[in-house]
Amino acid sequence: MAPAIVGKPLASLRERDRLHTDAASAQSAAVLAGLVVGAGALAGAALCDGLVRLTLLCAGIGIPAVMIVESSFWRDAFTAGSRRAGGLLSAAYGFQVVVVVVAVVLSASSAVVVLSPFAALAAFGVVSLLVRRHLTVRGARTWVTVRRPSWMPYVIGVAASVVLVQSIPVVITATAGFESASVYRAGELAFGGTNLLIGITSQNLLARGTDRPRRVYARSTVALAVVAVLNGLVLFLLPDAVLRLLVGPIEPLLREVLPIITVQRCALAVSSIGAFLLIPRLTPRRAGLLDVTAAALSFVALLVGSLVLGLSGALGGLALAEVVLAGLYYVILRKQTGVHARGAEDRPGGEHDRSAGAH
Repeated sequence: MAPAIVGKPLASLRERDRLHTDAASAQSAAVLAGLVVGAGALAGAALCDGLVRLTLLCAGIGIPAVMIVESSFWRDAFTAGSRRAGGLLSAAYGFQVVVVVVAVVLSASSAVVVLSPFAALAAFGVVSLLVRRHLTVRGARTWVTVRRPSWMPYVIGVAASVVLVQSIPVVITATAGFESASVYRAGELAFGGTNLLIGITSQNLLARGTDRPRRVYARSTVALAVVAVLNGLVLFLLPDAVLRLLVGPIEPLLREVLPIITVQRCALAVSSIGAFLLIPRLTPRRAGLLDVTAAALSFVALLVGSLVLGLSGALGGLALAEVVLAGLYYVILRKQTGVHARGAEDRPGGEHDRSAGAH
């Protein structure tokens, strides 16, 4: 939710002189939302016990911690530069790794080990908040009330995407069995590096912006598609014993659907870049509607494919949906950049006036 509340609204902001004020208000609202949800989880933990209690404790500490760190990243990306933003994020998760390793080595309690990554991120987040200015309840209230139209559509779009992601293993389990859902999860793990690069590239483009979106689109998507293909090729060439060590006894099923997963990851790279490049060029309402439409299309393709062909059909349906979305995003991006280019030529200064294209 941090990109939806902070990152995307700042990227589509038209009044650039308000950037620092709006960035502080957006982070105030994001931090407050994280604290409210975290408090609810901690209250639930007090009423439960066992594994449920531990899970709610992790949520109660982790949700506000992640929201603080991620909202700080997006605020810095637009107000202090990508180097500072990336440095903060790297330091936060690097510190988290160190604390987890220490907990594993020194603690005999599994609960302490499980809680350690969330506690580490919370500690880092609290320290980072102490050096930040202009985070106020008033700013949060302004962002939640007056500025709500600038971010609420993005939150709705993210919510639709989350529902889709959570529904994928449920649909696959219901139509093809639990083992097939495990194959999907194993595929996510096997393509984890590709997924990470897609996320980093997309967020970097959103924070940095570009006045040549179609050229950036072509270069970025080709590079990420090559990464996805290489990822799939490496998995294909791995010996059976090695792949079985990584994913367990479902290794034969994963090999059967590996080509489909590779195609889906290539298409996902293209559609993800297109979706992020469109954010500064569409109104929040249209961008949110596009996200909801994308999630609905993917869900229908998933459901139909799963009912017809089981696991292969489900993954093929997701791949087909990503291909359709990639084409749709390119058509919209081409139309939007064409409109902006004509608008720049019609104003005094002609092609040298890049303000329309930049926004």
